[in-house]
Amino acid sequence: MIVCLSTTWRFQTWRYSVNLLPVLDSNTQTYTMKSLRKVISAPSRVFRGMDPTGLTSRVTRYFWPSVCLVFFVLYLICNTYNVAAPPRSRRTKHHQGEYQAHVAPAAGRITERNRVNFTSVKEDWRDNIVYPQVDITDFPPLDPSVCPSMKEDIEIAPANSMPLIALASFPRSGNTWSRSLIQIATGYSTGSVHWETERNLPRVKDWFKAGVEDFMLRKGVCVKSHFYGPGHVPIFEDGAILLLRNPYYSLASEFLRFHSRQLNDTEDFIVSIMKNEDERWTRNYLPTYDKWKNTALSWITRCKRLMIVFYEDLERNTVYELTRMVAFLGQPIQPMRIQCAVHSYASMQGRMNHTSQMNFDPYTTALHQLLDGYIEEVNRTLIRKQAMPLPTYKKYYQET
Repeated sequence: MIVCLSTTWRFQTWRYSVNLLPVLDSNTQTYTMKSLRKVISAPSRVFRGMDPTGLTSRVTRYFWPSVCLVFFVLYLICNTYNVAAPPRSRRTKHHQGEYQAHVAPAAGRITERNRVNFTSVKEDWRDNIVYPQVDITDFPPLDPSVCPSMKEDIEIAPANSMPLIALASFPRSGNTWSRSLIQIATGYSTGSVHWETERNLPRVKDWFKAGVEDFMLRKGVCVKSHFYGPGHVPIFEDGAILLLRNPYYSLASEFLRFHSRQLNDTEDFIVSIMKNEDERWTRNYLPTYDKWKNTALSWITRCKRLMIVFYEDLERNTVYELTRMVAFLGQPIQPMRIQCAVHSYASMQGRMNHTSQMNFDPYTTALHQLLDGYIEEVNRTLIRKQAMPLPTYKKYYQET
């Protein structure tokens, strides 16, 4: 090999020098030829005085370690970037009209008693927004005795076995409640893009078990996300479920949560901040208003396959909305599991409703104008896509 490289070096150098010499004068040609002799003889000088045995020993010494290093790097690449992922975890082509369920359910999970045909789910498309068509009229009556076991048999899916679908929302919009419902309804745990900061939380370790690992491993049936950046949304190649809640409620709830959990303020103190129109509420909190709007607009405009769930609809008709979410995720529709999910977590309905904590409207006139403008902007975007508009949002507190 070394002899071949040396010969090639000499030949290529000589070939280019021959083409160059005719354009040079005699003095320059003499100097150039001396320089070329040094260049051409360079490989010979490198190995001069080295006997064949020593040369072979030196090549052998570095050859096998180099081969091992190459294979080790290839191993890391294959296991990190999912080069050989199974077909069902690769990018899904979305065709308007139906979405094939392409994730195999766990063995023995489905019985004839609770089976519903899920080979294909009809979908109504409005631009990039999807409305799964489901029917819950033939669901059997709930048997509460089977619910405890369904709450205990939640599994973490094998790596690379799930589509990459986000459960996106602004904070305090029902994400935790929806994840709990989905886990029981499907029998699979849910992941989170915030896994690095949440994996040590007791609730995550005990309940959202797929949320302790990198969400790109595709072990969760869906992935919690409060992010909305232009580089984040396209990561979820199989789509997203966007939870939208009345911002008058979610913003106030998030303000209460942040100050109570992060700053350890008492509830009475936080309420007084809002009632007295403190700048921590009226001015410093304004970027969070933008975040509500940007979360909605980013997912609506950038996601290629999006299902929108209004929190108010989920609270009002939980079985139907949960069935739609299960269908969108490509999972089998199992009526008993869906009804057990609603039965087990019905107590979470309304837990984020803080109207009982206040008997006043915390939003100033300027804040109302700002927030109403954001609601209208999101609504116009939905209407432009011929999608269902936002519900008529009532103000935070209205005297009766």
